[in-house]
Parts: sequence; structure tokens; C-alpha cells
Amino acid sequence: MKSSSIRKRTRRATYDFIRERGMATKNDIAVALGLSLPTVSKYLTHFMDEGLLEQRAKLSSGANGGRNPIGYACVADGRLAVGVDVTQDRVICLLVNLEREVLAQRETRREFEMTDDYYAFIGAEVEALLADSAVDRGKLLGVGVAVPGLISEATAQVTYGRVIDNQGLTAEDFGRHLGVHTLLVHDSDAAGLAEFWPDHGVDNAFYISLSKSVGGSVLINGRIFRGDGEFAGEIGHLRIHPGGKRCYCGQKGCMDAYCNAKVLASKAGGSLETFFARLGTGDQTTMQEWDDYTSDLAQAIHNIRVLFGCTIILGGDVGAHIGDHLAPLRQKVDQLSFLASHSENFLMPCSYATQPVATGAALYLVAEFRDELGPAQPQAPQVRRTKS
Repeated sequence: MKSSSIRKRTRRATYDFIRERGMATKNDIAVALGLSLPTVSKYLTHFMDEGLLEQRAKLSSGANGGRNPIGYACVADGRLAVGVDVTQDRVICLLVNLEREVLAQRETRREFEMTDDYYAFIGAEVEALLADSAVDRGKLLGVGVAVPGLISEATAQVTYGRVIDNQGLTAEDFGRHLGVHTLLVHDSDAAGLAEFWPDHGVDNAFYISLSKSVGGSVLINGRIFRGDGEFAGEIGHLRIHPGGKRCYCGQKGCMDAYCNAKVLASKAGGSLETFFARLGTGDQTTMQEWDDYTSDLAQAIHNIRVLFGCTIILGGDVGAHIGDHLAPLRQKVDQLSFLASHSENFLMPCSYATQPVATGAALYLVAEFRDELGPAQPQAPQVRRTKS
């Protein structure tokens, strides 16, 4: 291994050790990583100069008194990133720090359109967010913009965008109005990244986003998997009823037509919250509607379980409400299984239900930042670098 690679790996290991411990002394780091004190000092000085570490007095475990040793802790706000969630009728912008904490956000209603005026509007929304937050622009890693649609790494543009008719959209369309490093990411992958974030200890999982459309994201060995055609995880187009309802893609019987959030919201005057409130009261009509919905959802989950044999996480608008109603759904999936014994924990509600798409879009920038520090073991989820 080249000396430069060793240095970058050591630098990353030093930073990650402190971040995972919360606080560490110079001696803690040297002992744990097998480094000399001068080497540790060099990296600590580098991170202090970059505003990524700060010194704190560490409580001594000794009984002899004297000065407490100096501890070093990561500065969560040492770098910041903006995430933007673009949908058909509204835009959410939020500011995230290195620890996935949302520091500020704004939401504005506006219909999507592929015009320069709309891209300028996004730029103005981000600028307003930054101005309201009094952000030090030197700390800004960039802006991640999440949109519905498949995005090509080779061309950095949307190659399939029927959900909001955005085919051909590029990161540069937004980037020229943002003036900073800009990434364009698939909304389902962004939500998946917010859920899969490395600190949460899941290595293999399938995330299903049950929102106005149905999407998915696949995590294999700690890395987001897009497949050779860059459409792995598009569970919304799994055929569950051949010849059934027409999907927005033009085919019939796709999961999306049966399991998107609008299917349930339409039963309660357009409000998903009202639907689940009625479900919680035991309303018989609502319970039957939920039974029909979960029968279709169970079929799709069973197919994923057979193919991947991993944890399946239900997210999106429906996933945010599903926690209290998960046991019967698990039973339906188990009834479809060929296995004699079943795992209680294979199916989980999302743990990150608040603005996962915008948060995940910002986390793509944070993942890039971590990668630039050096390689890590295990590696962070692979980010799709479709840039402006």
C-alpha cells in the first residue's frame, strides 16, 4: 500500500475513533490505533486547524489528583450540507451537520416544472435557508437535490422520470443557481441512505419507500447497490397483479398502483393521518381497507424476502405510521413463506421518519466528506456522484 494511502487511512481512523468514542485523549488514540504520539499529534493538529475537532477537559479516572487529561471531540457543526427534496407540488430544504442532525428547514409549495425559473426558485430557497441560519459558508459541503427518477452516473441526468415528468434533468440545472458543489440523487436512495446511515449498524437491508409513489433502495455489505442498469430497488414496478390496475409507467398490475400512500389517503379524504387515526379506533371499513392494502404489500415483501433474505424496512409516508400495525403484516408475509421457522425481526418500520429524503440528500455530501478523509473499514455506503 502506498504511503499516501496509509496516511489517509490513518487520518480517517483517527477521526472515526474520536467520533465513535465521543471524546478521546491523545494517549487513548495512540494505544487503540497502535500509533506513535507524534503521529497522533500531527493528525489532531490537522483536524483542529480544519475546525473539525475541539479540546475538552476529560474527567480523570485516577485517584492522584492533578490536571485532568485533555480530551478531543468532534465538532458536529464543523461541516454542513443542504438537502433538497423536490416533489410535484412542494420543495423541502434543510441543513444537516456531520452527525445527521437537522439544524434548520423550510418548506414551500410550488408545482415542479422544467424551467430555468423553477431552478432559480430552488436556488433562492436554499439561499433563504442559509441566510436564516447565518451559516458560515466556508463550512458548506454543498447541496444534494433529491428527485423522483432514475439518474445515470455516466451522464448525470434523469434517464427515467415519469413520476414528475423530469426526464433529462441534470445537477447543472440546479447547480448554476446554487453556486456550490451540487449532487443530483434518486429520492428513494436518499431516503434509504438516511435509514442506512453507517452508525446504525445494518449491513444488508431493503428499504421500501411507501409515499406518493413506491420506490426502494438496496444495501448490500454496507454499500448501496444500484445494479448494472442503475435501477436496482425499483420495487414499485414489481408485478403483483398481472393485468391489474394501470401504473404510471404504463404497465398493469405494478405494486405502485396498489401500495402507494395515495391508495390509503384516498379512503380518508386525501389524508393519510386521518386514515391511520380511523384505523387506530378500530373502524370496520378502514380495517377492511387496511387488510386489502397489506395483502398486496405482503406479496411484494415476500418476494423481496425470498430474493434478498435480509432485513426489510418500511419507510416513506406509510412507513412513518405503520409501527403499531406491523404484527399482522408480518403474519401475512410468514403465511406466504416456504420456511418452517420465521424471524421476528426481518420486517421493521423506519427509524427515521422525519424528512428522510431531504436528509439523505444532504448526507450524500457528508458521505463524500468522510470518503475524502480516507478509506474506512467497513466502508460507508457508496454514494452516487452525479454532480454539477
